[in-house]
This record gives sequence, C-alpha cells and structure tokens, in this order.
Amino acid sequence: MRRFARLSPGTLQTVQARSLDPIALKIAWTEMSIYAEEQINWLADTLPDTPIGVAFIDADGNPGWIGDNPDMRTHYPSVRGCLPYLHLDGSI
Repeated sequence: MRRFARLSPGTLQTVQARSLDPIALKIAWTEMSIYAEEQINWLADTLPDTPIGVAFIDADGNPGWIGDNPDMRTHYPSVRGCLPYLHLDGSI
C-alpha cells in the first residue's frame, strides 16, 4: 500500500474543507503505515499465539492496543453477541 497509494491533486481539490498538500499526505500515510507494520510485527514476535482478527479491550470494554496496555484482554468478533460457528457439514 505504501508504494502504490496514489491520490491525484485534482481529487484533493474536491475536498473543500481545507487545503490539502499531497506531498504531506503521502509522508504522513507512509509514516503511519510503517508504524502499523512495526506494531503488527511486534505483536507477532511477542505474542505469537494471538488469534487473527481480534480486538483488545480494557476492563471497561474500551478498545486499545495491547502494546500500550498489557492488561488488555482479547475480544473476539461476534454477530449480535453470538460467535459465528461453521459446522463440519458447512452449515452455520
């Protein structure tokens, strides 16, 4: 994504809330992307048994990053409070 993300200056002109600098946007996007990749690599190296697709929440149910707060717990995705389950016969 870092390498191929493109946004034309003409497209930026359609956003009329403020003046946007495409070079500054690209730099900010690249920095955020690098940081996110580093955090995911840290998680994979530090907690390799963490399931894919989960969120992390604190004791009050607020989301956060486990790297910032090791007391966070894993929160599994659900649909209206029920975890989807795929049976061996293919039914849900």
